[in-house]
Amino acid sequence: MKVKRSFLLVLSACALCAACSSPCRIVWTEGGTDPESGKALHTLEILNPPAGTDWTIWFGQFRTPVTMQEGSPATIEHVSGTLYRIIPGEGADGSDMVLAYEARPLANQCRAPEGFYLQEKGGKARPVGVSYNFLPAEEVKTFAWNHVATGVFDIIPRLKQVETNEGVTNIQYLAPNDIVYDSSQVPGWYRITLDGKIHIEAADKEGAEHAVVTLTKLRENSGDFNVPDCVITDWPDLPYRGLMLDVSRNFTKKDDMIRLISLLAHYKVNRLHLHFGDDEGWRIEIDGLPELTSYGAFRGIPELQEDGSIKEPDALQPTYCGSLDRDDKASPANGYYSHEDFVEILRCAWDSGIRVIPEFDTPGHSRAAVKSMEVRAARTGDTTYLLSEPEDTSEYESVQDYTDNVINVALPSTYAFIGKVFDGLIAMYEEAGVPLEAIHIGGDEVPEGAWTGSPACRALMEANGRTDTAWLTDYYINRVLDLAEERGIKIAGWQDICQGVEPATFERLKKDLAFTNFWTVSHGRDELAYQFADEGIPVVISSAPNCYLDFAYNPSKTERGHNWGGYVDERRSFSLLPYDIYRSVRWDDYGEIADISQADAGKTPLLPDSRGNIIGVSGQLWAETLRNFDHVTYYIFPKALGLFERGWNATPAWQDTRVSDDPAFTEDFDRFFSIVTDHEYPYYESLGITYHRH
Repeated sequence: MKVKRSFLLVLSACALCAACSSPCRIVWTEGGTDPESGKALHTLEILNPPAGTDWTIWFGQFRTPVTMQEGSPATIEHVSGTLYRIIPGEGADGSDMVLAYEARPLANQCRAPEGFYLQEKGGKARPVGVSYNFLPAEEVKTFAWNHVATGVFDIIPRLKQVETNEGVTNIQYLAPNDIVYDSSQVPGWYRITLDGKIHIEAADKEGAEHAVVTLTKLRENSGDFNVPDCVITDWPDLPYRGLMLDVSRNFTKKDDMIRLISLLAHYKVNRLHLHFGDDEGWRIEIDGLPELTSYGAFRGIPELQEDGSIKEPDALQPTYCGSLDRDDKASPANGYYSHEDFVEILRCAWDSGIRVIPEFDTPGHSRAAVKSMEVRAARTGDTTYLLSEPEDTSEYESVQDYTDNVINVALPSTYAFIGKVFDGLIAMYEEAGVPLEAIHIGGDEVPEGAWTGSPACRALMEANGRTDTAWLTDYYINRVLDLAEERGIKIAGWQDICQGVEPATFERLKKDLAFTNFWTVSHGRDELAYQFADEGIPVVISSAPNCYLDFAYNPSKTERGHNWGGYVDERRSFSLLPYDIYRSVRWDDYGEIADISQADAGKTPLLPDSRGNIIGVSGQLWAETLRNFDHVTYYIFPKALGLFERGWNATPAWQDTRVSDDPAFTEDFDRFFSIVTDHEYPYYESLGITYHRH
C-alpha cells in the first residue's frame, strides 16, 4: 500500500511539474469586420504565461491602431515601426489570458502578428510558438483569358521580326560562327540567321548577349533542338529594363542573388537596382565604416527602459520578420554583402548582361545608417560621420512610423559620410572591373516636421536667409551633387528628388541625374513622369499600379503582399504603356473594366521630342512581406514578365485603343499569357523555383 501511495505521489508531482513547465504559447484569432466602424475585433490568447508582471511579450505586425476591450488582463503597446509588446496587468497570476482588441481588418494573412518572443525581467528573450485561426478565405481570379496555340518562336520578351525558311537547324550546341558587329544599328540590336549553321550579327556586346538568350529559349521550346531555318531580327525599345529589389527590409543572400541574376538574364533584363540602405537595415560593407554592417545589418530584442522607451545597443529593433534574434543566421532580418560578396555579384551580373545600380536611401528612410553612426560615435568617440544631432528636438513620424529616421542635412559630418560611402562603392566597382552607371540616393518621403527642432539646421537657414525647412532638401541635393561631380559619377533618385527644388537645382539635376524613378500616381502625381521628361529629366517608369511587384496578385486573403495601392497581376503589368501612362490600368483591382476613353483628358502630354527621356521601365519588389527566397521568386514570376515584355516592346499594336477590352488588347494578352503557361511554367518547374500559377 505504501508503494502504491508513493507511486501516485510521484505521478502527481510529475503532472504538476509538466503543467508548470508547459511552454508559453500564443493563439491568434482573426475577427470579422464591423460594418459600422470598419474595424475588426481580433483575439490574442496567451497560454501558460508567467505569473506576475515582470515579463513582456514582443511581437511584430504592420502598424494598426489598437484599442483593448475593457477588462483586458494585459495591454498591447506600439513601440516603434512594426514593433509591439504585450504588458501584463496587475492581476496576472500565470493563468491563461484572452486579449480582445479592436484594430484594422486583416488585409491578408501575411499581415497577421508574428515573431512572438517572451522576455522575463533579467532574462534572455525566447521564441513563443503561435497558431492562427483565420476566417475562411476564397480563391480569387482577377482575369479570364483564352489559350491559343504557341510555337517555338513564342518567347518573352517577344521577337519583333521572324522570317521562316525551308529546312531546320539543330541548335543543341550553341556554337555560332564569328559574330559580325554592325555599329550602325540601335544599341542592343541583333540578327540571327539559321541555315544549317548559326550566324549572329549584333550592334554591340549587349546585342550579342541578347542573341544567345534568344537561341537558348528557342532550344528550350523546340523539344528536340531542331528549329526551322529562319532570320530573326530583334532589338529593345527601351535601354533600361530593370528590377529593383529591396534587401534592406529583409535580406536576400548572395547565392540567392546570383540565382536571381540568372533568372533575370533569361528575360533580357539589363538593370538590377539593389536597395541596400533604409530604416530597417544596411546591407553592404563599406570600408572604414564597419558599424554599418556589424550593427546595422542585424536586428535583436531591444533593452526596455523604466520609462517604456527602448535602447538598441547591439542591433536594430526587430521589424518585418518572424525572428527577433540577432544570432539567427537563417533569418532574412540579418545579413549583408561583404566587400568580396558584392564584387562577385557585380561580375556575375556583368557577365549576364546586367548592370547593378546601388541605392542607399537618404535623407529620409535612413534609420539604419543614423543609428549605426550613433553607435560608432558612442563606441569610439569618433563623430566624423555622425548623421544626427543630439540637441535636435524635431518631432515627426515617417510613413513607416519612425520618429528618428532622417539624416540631419546641416551637419558637415553628413557629407563626410556620404563621400565615404560613394568612395567605398566606387572602389568595389573598379575592383570588379565593371562600370558604375549611377549611385541612387533615394530622396523620397522625408516626413513633415523633420529638422524643425535642429539648432544646426536653424543656424544654416539663418546664414542663408531662409525660413522654410523645405529649402534644406534643396541644399542637401546640391551638396550631394557636389560630391558626385567631384568623383565624376552620376546620381539617381526617386521622383521626389526633382519635386519642389529651385530652378538652378533642377538644371543641375538635368545634367547630373542618370534617371529618376517615377513611382507614385496618387493626388495628381501621375503627370510628373511626363512633366519631368518634357523638361529633360531621364525617367524610368516605376509606377505603383503596374510596377509594384510587392502588391498582392489579387484580393484573396491567402495571397501575400501589400494592397495600399491596389493589386498587380500578370495582366496589370502587361497593360503598362510607357508612352501613355494614363491608360495603363484597363481593369480595376477587382477585375472590373475601367473607362480609359478620357483617361488623359486635361493631363500633361508626353511631347514627341521628349519620348527619348522615357528611358525604361522597372519593377519594384519591396521586402516588408518577404521572409525567404521563395517569396522573392513568387512575387516576380510571372508577375514581372509583362514589364519585361513592355521594356522590350514599348509600343504594342493596341497602344492607341481607348476601350479597355478592345480585341486588339485581349488577343495580344491571350497570346502573351499562353506563352507564360506553355513555356514559362515548365521552365520554372525545371528550375524548382516557387512561382504564382494563375
